[in-house]
Amino acid sequence: MVIINTIMATEMKDKLIKNGNLRAIFYKKPVKKDNYNLDVDNIDTFQEIRRRRLLQFQKKCRDTAFNIGRGILEEAFNSEDEYEEEMEIQKIDKKGYYYSKRNKNYANQLMMSEWMLEVPQDLVGKWIVVPCPQGKRTLLVARKGITKVYNRHGNNLGKFHSALPGGNPSEHRGSCTILDCLWIKQQKIYYILDVLAWSNQSLINCDTEFRFFWLRSKMQEIEELHKRDTYRNSFPILPLPNISCDTDISLALANLSNLYPLDGLLFYHKDGQYTKGRTPLVTWSKTFMLPEILGISVPPPLDEQPDGYIDFVHYILNNRAKKKKVESESQMDIVDENS
Repeated sequence: MVIINTIMATEMKDKLIKNGNLRAIFYKKPVKKDNYNLDVDNIDTFQEIRRRRLLQFQKKCRDTAFNIGRGILEEAFNSEDEYEEEMEIQKIDKKGYYYSKRNKNYANQLMMSEWMLEVPQDLVGKWIVVPCPQGKRTLLVARKGITKVYNRHGNNLGKFHSALPGGNPSEHRGSCTILDCLWIKQQKIYYILDVLAWSNQSLINCDTEFRFFWLRSKMQEIEELHKRDTYRNSFPILPLPNISCDTDISLALANLSNLYPLDGLLFYHKDGQYTKGRTPLVTWSKTFMLPEILGISVPPPLDEQPDGYIDFVHYILNNRAKKKKVESESQMDIVDENS
């Protein structure tokens, strides 16, 4: 029996690696324990332990990560528009439906964060903070002379010309660039969170510190990315600040008025690779939670708490409950519409 279980576990691990879901081997079914750290994200292992395991696994499997990165790059460059299928999706106002093009190659490729439930032991030396203005998470794919925008489900949200390599018809048509961005609708600006590939160079298997360094260097070389309504660049595509946790975070937050209103902060582990799906190597926190979690002061208006706020634990639990309710109601609406 032990031998059979070992074989099954090995086969499952190989299958997960082949499918590109390297982290799934660390996830187990939820268990009931009197500890919100274990219950909030339905994972029975502390974030710190999972981070260590994942970092060790990524170091051992860099070749696998490289192949995954090359895979999405090749699919992006070789895919044709006709592979985008029409898919019916629900409007936000729930008054009807509209049709959107969906490309399976770009579905579920974004790296998603976990709530910061524990202060990382290596926070000061190994973490980078990225402030996030309120916006829509998008995947920018610049290839064959056009830049297309996708949401995390792979739905095509639009297209335009950009000065990114591969993103406009005047040059670098043979290049492909893929960016993880936030779209700020009111300002019509894209802010870059991370980079998956740049000019045919996959960066998925590179650590966060190198990806951010690469991105800053390349952005400095293309000044037109900061401009609007030019022939090569329709919207500004701008980098976000990278705040090292060994500096004064409170002071850094006080100098971000150009990004208000902030939605929250992403904390990236410097050694983490870009992994699609949820990962403990990227954590999320609202700014008003920082005095509780990190014990630091937060400048106004970032310290303003929502009505009824008790503490960050209750806020996270309520947030998850609301999301589940919305998802449930959405599914019921679809059933009623089709019945």
